Amino acid sequence: MSTSDPTLLAEVLRHVLDGVAVVEAGSGAPRIVYANATLAGLLRRPEEWPAGHALEDIEIEAPADPNATTIGIGQRVRLRRADGTTIECERWAMLLSDGKMALHYRPLPRSAPGALAAAVDRSSGLSTPEHLLEVLRRDWSIAQRDGRTVTIMCFDVDGCRDYYEVFGRGASENALRQVARAIAACMRRSGDVVARIADGEYLALAVSMEPEAGRQHAERIVGRVRDLAILHPRSPTGRYLTISAGVVSAIPPRDAGSEVLVEAVQRAVAEAHAQGGNRAVARPLNPGV
Repeated sequence: MSTSDPTLLAEVLRHVLDGVAVVEAGSGAPRIVYANATLAGLLRRPEEWPAGHALEDIEIEAPADPNATTIGIGQRVRLRRADGTTIECERWAMLLSDGKMALHYRPLPRSAPGALAAAVDRSSGLSTPEHLLEVLRRDWSIAQRDGRTVTIMCFDVDGCRDYYEVFGRGASENALRQVARAIAACMRRSGDVVARIADGEYLALAVSMEPEAGRQHAERIVGRVRDLAILHPRSPTGRYLTISAGVVSAIPPRDAGSEVLVEAVQRAVAEAHAQGGNRAVARPLNPGV
């Protein structure tokens, strides 16, 4: 195989850590002609969505004319996500042939006195575990006061350790980024937060989602990951990589902290594994268990 094989190069570009877009930088409004999977994940959009859209559809604080961008110097911009939230990035521009420009986006950490040093994991575009737990504590307190439901989902790759043993860390991390994007693409509401908390384990937080709706949503995410058709020779569930999911929805009791929700959902995902994997199990919150 030649190192200049276009298919190989396209696959490498699809999964690089930076979001990448190629735009037509003509006299009209710049339009996106290519976007990699990483950028789609940052936008919480399907991978095919960005191509054909105007640059202003994804950028909020970008120059009207991308030719005005200083080449080779990072510029701070905000990307508009599907749920209406934004993510702050540093953007680099590189001129290409035929009037095109490559734009590279890298999420910036959020730094402020007394706040989390980083809310976004650059390798995946997901929230950091610390940020998710901070949001959970905040939403838990609000839900205790207002009597609202808090839902947490835990997704864990079936046979994750075996996958690492077969393919090694590099290829495994690439596969897990695809899993992360599939989960994040299904969690698009403004209050949703998704974080990777271990090698093949993810937490997703939602507010005001009823228990049955939470279970059905987790089932859809399990199906979305299965449909990626990522080969897993030692999968305990079949030919392809799959995930198990645990779901817990509850109105927070007055006398319990948010950690009981995390403990409960990890028990639920362990039950999903015990039932054979590739499924979602919903359980009620029992703080005393």
